Amino acid sequence: MDRMENDFLPSLELSRREFMFENVKFRQLQKEKFQICNNGQVPCHFSFIPKLNDTQYCKPWLRAEPFEGYLEPNETVDISLDVYVSKDSVTILNSGEDKIEDILVLHLDRGKDYFLTISGSYLPSCFGTSLEALCRMKRPIREVPVTKLIDLEKSLLRMVPLDEDASEQPLQVPKEIWLLVDHLFRYACHQEDLFQTPGMQEELQQIIDCLDTSIPETIPGSNHSVAEALLIFLEALPEPVICYELYQRCLDSAHDPRICRQVISQLPRCHRNVFRYLMAFLRELLKFSDYNNVSANMIATLFTSLLLRPPPNLMARQTPSDRQRAIQFLLVFLLGNEED
Repeated sequence: MDRMENDFLPSLELSRREFMFENVKFRQLQKEKFQICNNGQVPCHFSFIPKLNDTQYCKPWLRAEPFEGYLEPNETVDISLDVYVSKDSVTILNSGEDKIEDILVLHLDRGKDYFLTISGSYLPSCFGTSLEALCRMKRPIREVPVTKLIDLEKSLLRMVPLDEDASEQPLQVPKEIWLLVDHLFRYACHQEDLFQTPGMQEELQQIIDCLDTSIPETIPGSNHSVAEALLIFLEALPEPVICYELYQRCLDSAHDPRICRQVISQLPRCHRNVFRYLMAFLRELLKFSDYNNVSANMIATLFTSLLLRPPPNLMARQTPSDRQRAIQFLLVFLLGNEED
């Protein structure tokens, strides 16, 4: 009887159970494939399931495709494991809080669980690193030892001074922002439809690699790719240029330019410098609107979602009125004079 029951239990054969993803980079997809075969005598349903105390079956940078399905006896399916580091997972990988490590549980209805081991290495990126940490890095991020990166982020979180290089003055703005904005200022003020035409993925990857590994004299790629790289950089910041804690004050002061300027003066030094630097560049860009088709409203709408983001706990509750006030806040600086 037991023998018969066993014969009719679902069963799978996996072509591999260990997967290594080497040198994972921000926004660069890596794939590993494997096969599962129904080697039992009955149809089976498989699915990846969350581990104990987890809500998802894998970490945010990982995905299995397909993550569930049915197999007839002797039927085989290819499964792809995709690793992709987006803005949502880049910061904790940069800071060493997370690693390219996970265990996937492949569950078989009425059958057993199979465990897949994921491991790998991650190359830190300036994208997703805090403005404060970047202002303290004179060299490209890949030249900074990982332990130093971790110490840097931890010390900035606790606001304690760093032992090493404590006497060194931090940069006014991160070199990465300066390189991107300076490039656009030099070459893209007359570029038609700037910030409205997407860049090319291959060029974006070259730009990201270039900023992570060197201090380039010129940035590769088209003006549109450099412009999109700047937007991606701002979107990936763990703390936006206008800090979360000042978000509500910005909205409340949007009707009064004088108070708007006071709020900006309360930003931490490098956030304040970056904000003023970006506004100066965008005001310059607007002078050439006849050539580049850029309008103050378009720029304010686009950059508000990057520079003045609601804190994560308020994101879902942002009303159209909040959004309008945030845009109004930015317009104060885009349409104001040079002293802003």
